[in-house]
Amino acid sequence: MPTARSSSSAHPLTSALLLAGAIAWGLWRLVESGRVAWPPHGLLASLSTLAGCIALVGPLILLRSGELNGELGELAWMTAGILIWICDLEAIARGQWRTMAWATPLSERTIGVVVLAVLIAGWKCGLKEWKWSWTNLTGWLLAMLWIGVAASSWMAGVTGRATLAIR
Repeated sequence: MPTARSSSSAHPLTSALLLAGAIAWGLWRLVESGRVAWPPHGLLASLSTLAGCIALVGPLILLRSGELNGELGELAWMTAGILIWICDLEAIARGQWRTMAWATPLSERTIGVVVLAVLIAGWKCGLKEWKWSWTNLTGWLLAMLWIGVAASSWMAGVTGRATLAIR
């Protein structure tokens, strides 16, 4: 006789949406109570720096997995990580290793536009299927963060604030 599965484990997308809704509600409460100003420039800067740190380890993690067929989120994570590594190595070659921002050597707009281009190109090249792996999910979360920060940076640049990342 088949056993009944719980509804939360049967639909991981539902769980992810509930979690995202809870985070959004929590952030709204912080904004409403005055703990975080809107738009939350400090929060976005912190998230951008954290995303850069995660991107730095992305190529190491993804190359160690040994899988040849990656997913779209993993492609975005790998591309951003390699791009940051290349910018860091280029700064070292110029002798700027003491003053550079290791996790955020590129502007938010640049990394966001590059990641958006990689997602579009990867989707167009056939990486359309979704695999629920933590590396793919992490890549997608990072990609959405970078694209969102790039959009926020553009909108903030219109009002006078040109950059969000902590350098």
